[in-house]
Amino acid sequence: MSDYSSLGSFATGSAASLNGDLIQKLYDAEAKSRVEPLEKSLELWNTEKEKIAEINTKVNELITAVKPFDLFVNGNNAFEQISATTTGSSAVFDAADVGALKEGTYQVNISQLAQKDVWQSNAQTLAASQTVMVAETLTINGEDFNTDGLTLQELAEQINLYSSYASASVEQTGDDAYRLVLKSSEPGTANALTIGGLAATTLGFDDATDTDLDGVPDNHALVAQNMKATVDGVPYDVSSNSVQVDGNLKITATEVGTSTLSITNDDSSIVPAVQEMATKYNELLALITEEIYSEESSVQDKSSLKSIVNDIKNMMFQEYGLNDSSLLNIGFSFDKTGLLEIDTTVLGKALTDDPDSVKDLFIGVAEDKGFGTMLKESLDDLNSYNGLFDTYSTNMDSRKTKLEEDKEQAVKNLDTKYDTMAAQFAAYGSIISQMEASFGGLKMMIEQSASGN
Repeated sequence: MSDYSSLGSFATGSAASLNGDLIQKLYDAEAKSRVEPLEKSLELWNTEKEKIAEINTKVNELITAVKPFDLFVNGNNAFEQISATTTGSSAVFDAADVGALKEGTYQVNISQLAQKDVWQSNAQTLAASQTVMVAETLTINGEDFNTDGLTLQELAEQINLYSSYASASVEQTGDDAYRLVLKSSEPGTANALTIGGLAATTLGFDDATDTDLDGVPDNHALVAQNMKATVDGVPYDVSSNSVQVDGNLKITATEVGTSTLSITNDDSSIVPAVQEMATKYNELLALITEEIYSEESSVQDKSSLKSIVNDIKNMMFQEYGLNDSSLLNIGFSFDKTGLLEIDTTVLGKALTDDPDSVKDLFIGVAEDKGFGTMLKESLDDLNSYNGLFDTYSTNMDSRKTKLEEDKEQAVKNLDTKYDTMAAQFAAYGSIISQMEASFGGLKMMIEQSASGN
């Protein structure tokens, strides 16, 4: 906006009152009525934007609170929580879909762990292990490796690079003793290693020395074996230390022994989840109510905000599920201010007497959705493209653009008007000064004529 106060007077004498201060006062008075309301509206727009964002945050918090009662939630809903207890340390248990686990007890007995097949070469000194070998072939499960010009470490690297069945390393097993160690890639008898070729003899893989007389050569450090176990009496003899039962439960053996897994349905989280949903609804209601009835509210479209809580409340009075049940029958009610209240005693009894009906009321099925599923969909719609918040934001942006354009035009009109006024004041000042000068000369002539008489 323009500043005319620095222009000073446009003339002297009586015309001195035509100055920049006078123009500025006139300018400021008109700007107050034309520009300041637009500036105030822009300030309120920013406040409104913040308040709508705050309300949207509360809606999202309610969405989070409703998720445990959504038929289509990722994971388990509030009625599919389970409690699992274990005894023993011979196995650990896991499930990709915990909610799909069946109630009951699993008895697991591990009699043997699966292990890899492990071979070692005869010991070599450090110097010998770093000496390149002659051209011979080492065969591992039908795959050939030529030792020509390779050190022991380089042979291990070739095996790691190209073998489908084994991994290799050079290990220091004594002060000056180094061995090539071969391990099957996977445990179990099906993955046992067959080692042959001239290089196998040179390196000592076929050395039959059996120091402990257990029937296994010393260089066959660990013999491949399967895991042997029973799960609920069913025998397993597999190459892996893990088995999957009932299509979902993974049991991993850790040691020989017995373990049990007991699975029970856990409904202890349902009542707290319902209370959390009520709390978030009441927080949203309080925030919107404050904006609707506050004289200082910056929100323009209060009817849209009011529709949010009204729609949610109306949903609570409807019937859901295959049995057309009502939330009012299981402890839902509203106080005189409209806040949602939950009678946990009534809700708890309903869960005890007929948990399936309560689940049907909240969750429902695809063809007859429950309250939680319907509410979640309704709240998601508020955040969707062309939903309430998207439309509200678009309208606010359009309104801001219009306010800024109106303000810019109002300032432009004022500047044009008062630039013209300043030019006119300058012209008036010059004319008045000239008239005052002419009148001064005439006055002097009259005074001289009068004194001559």
